[in-house]
Amino acid sequence: MKRILSLLLFSFTCTVLFSQNYNVPKDYKFVIAEDYKTYEPQIKETMEWLLQTSLGQDSKKRQEANAFFIAWLTGEPDIKVNIHPKVVNFMDGNPELLIPFMIGWSKYALDNNYSKDNIAGNMAGIEATVTFYRKNRGYLKQDKNIEKYEKLIEKGNLEKEIKKNLK
Repeated sequence: MKRILSLLLFSFTCTVLFSQNYNVPKDYKFVIAEDYKTYEPQIKETMEWLLQTSLGQDSKKRQEANAFFIAWLTGEPDIKVNIHPKVVNFMDGNPELLIPFMIGWSKYALDNNYSKDNIAGNMAGIEATVTFYRKNRGYLKQDKNIEKYEKLIEKGNLEKEIKKNLK
């Protein structure tokens, strides 16, 4: 029990410290393709901060970080996130879950040489969304679609479900 409490305290402390040290880039400009590559370290830090920081913390910073991420993703020439309504089926109840989905896909693409694998991108997006949902249940509406994805991940059936939904 002491070990679990110690791990929880350590995790909370790391999250608080990470949150305090993150600064949203200011005066960024995306004009040419190379601009997007130049900002990759900041975009990775932003994506991590957005996923790790509770919806109840730093709402102004979250808005600025979301804007930076969307500005980057919108013009990034090598990453295209596909939003298929049968996969991203949680938008009606919790539209704020779209950002974690896009972050998960983008992180996957960046970590895998700008992969264009639609199945893997969707899986990474759903996994990031489910993790974010778990951490922020108190700020989100209950969502049966996300909870179904939780069960599919636990059973190892997410890929099969995504392939079915993309047909």
